[in-house]
Amino acid sequence: MRRVLAVAALFALATAPTAAAAPDAAAAPATDLRVEPYLQNPSGDGMTVTWFSTSATPGELTVRGPGLGRGQVHRTTPQRQPALDYTEAERQQQIAGLPQGSWLHPGRNHKHAVDVTGLRPDTRYVYTVRQGGEVFTDVFQTAPSVDGWRRIRFVAMADAETEPLGRVNRREWAPGSLAPGSRPRPSAESSDASPWAASFGTTTLSQVPVLRYALTEDEGYRRNLDVVESRRPDFVMMPGDLVQGGGYQPGWDEFFRQNAGELGNVLSSRPIVPAIGNWENFGALNGGYGTPADRSPVVRARAKYHAYFDPPANDTPAHAGNYHRIDYGPVTLITLDSSNGEPDERRTDVPADQRATGREYRGPGTDTQDNVTRAEYEAAGGTDLADLNPGSPQWQWAERELADARAAGQIVFVQFHHAPFSSGEHGLPMYHALSSGQGGTPMRQYHELFERHGVTAVLSGHSEMFERSFVDTDGDGVGVHYYDVGVAGDGLRGERRNGPSLHDPLLRYNPYRQWTADQDEPEVWQDVDGVRQLVAGGKHYGHLEVDVERLAPHRGRGNGPAKGGAVAKVTFRPVHVFPVLDADYELVRAERRVYDDQVVVHLDADGRVVTG
Repeated sequence: MRRVLAVAALFALATAPTAAAAPDAAAAPATDLRVEPYLQNPSGDGMTVTWFSTSATPGELTVRGPGLGRGQVHRTTPQRQPALDYTEAERQQQIAGLPQGSWLHPGRNHKHAVDVTGLRPDTRYVYTVRQGGEVFTDVFQTAPSVDGWRRIRFVAMADAETEPLGRVNRREWAPGSLAPGSRPRPSAESSDASPWAASFGTTTLSQVPVLRYALTEDEGYRRNLDVVESRRPDFVMMPGDLVQGGGYQPGWDEFFRQNAGELGNVLSSRPIVPAIGNWENFGALNGGYGTPADRSPVVRARAKYHAYFDPPANDTPAHAGNYHRIDYGPVTLITLDSSNGEPDERRTDVPADQRATGREYRGPGTDTQDNVTRAEYEAAGGTDLADLNPGSPQWQWAERELADARAAGQIVFVQFHHAPFSSGEHGLPMYHALSSGQGGTPMRQYHELFERHGVTAVLSGHSEMFERSFVDTDGDGVGVHYYDVGVAGDGLRGERRNGPSLHDPLLRYNPYRQWTADQDEPEVWQDVDGVRQLVAGGKHYGHLEVDVERLAPHRGRGNGPAKGGAVAKVTFRPVHVFPVLDADYELVRAERRVYDDQVVVHLDADGRVVTG
């Protein structure tokens, strides 16, 4: 739902003569709001409101609500963002199925960002942005106080990987398990083409013909966001791979078209808490990862991410925006950057005949990617690439923030992109024969910190699947739940096979695996009105919904905990958006459904998980 009133445009339409418009009228931007307002950095007394305009016209933000009298008024000085300009390759790009350039925006990118302060906790405020001839109005809610909270809901989703191609592209749909009694999945073989294949297409995945999904990437993500908005979360966590290439400007345009623009405004009323993913380090159309002699595409990619997001500072100014902490009442959100580890590793470091095979595990390794080294990155002018390993500034910062949050009795969640425990494509260390070169195992080094400091859950993405792992290395029954929530709107992958083909057996490299949508939510196919339909189960776009609920009347030590010592509980619901189709395979509706793997944990007055 769009909330923009284009005052100047409406006035012009009402008063325009019937004669043809001036020759240059079509060249004028249809709107000065290039990115509609979105929210960041929620707290009990403040919120950051950010928007982008096509012109350098100053904007105005007015906030009204309790304690503000006649309201706060902030006038902005827009900041030009050259890092967000289109490249010639982007201007000339052709996308089959779309009119050339129809996805490009006129004008430039000018940033407006206002840190609103002096607000009351757990209070609803109305804000209005005036930009050029347009007026945008929405609401936001501040975080509750540590002592006065009742319930907090948030969602986590990764791997949206937005791009204009997503408007017409249906992703490969790797077959998962099949329920007993189910009809067979429709055929993807060209020699036996099914109506599903004729309607949505097929492709080859891991040497095997597979069906394409019923929804385009664009529609799948949009329907996912519709469900998110209907559930009214307090904030949205996005642990990486927001766009299909951080250095690809149309990918960012598409992200905000969905989240704060033409198609939806989820982030206009619910703040985003983002993390950097591997795609945010990638130039895509503009040079990919570059070359060892020139890593400037990576520098430009990360610069775009930093242009859009301004999270709280950490202890290292050079790493500003990479890793950060947000306290939302009793909840602490720790975000890390899993993009780079040192010493650098490459798959070629281990000779082919000495690489691990099968389930052999020799340790986590040190690096999550073999594309870029920090030395190469800094030679191209970059300064912000942070090491993830023990002893690094990021590691030391994480130690301090986790210890501080635990001392304060907070309920702690951590997010970063590369899932440390994964059964998917990116679950293997660099030295493994089947490694993708983008494995998340080096992030396993943080587990001891997480378990010692009572982290409730870790949220990641990367393998583009839905998975939950549970790790309890000290065997006391209280461990950490790890989620891969990489099903926002791009790929719909399955568990890794022990070989190059989908016909190979499952590898099951992750020993902590508890559940995957791929194998534990079997597909149920039935013939409905003479057409083979999926009626339940399977892999779909979705997100993790997390409810944090207070059980005791007052939070804090000595304040009368509920039975068993618990003063709060956390419920994890893996949500998928199920497409219901008619007999012509047209979409009837998209239903919110919850997979069977719902998990509930209880917390004591110190914010730690308790057993029983």
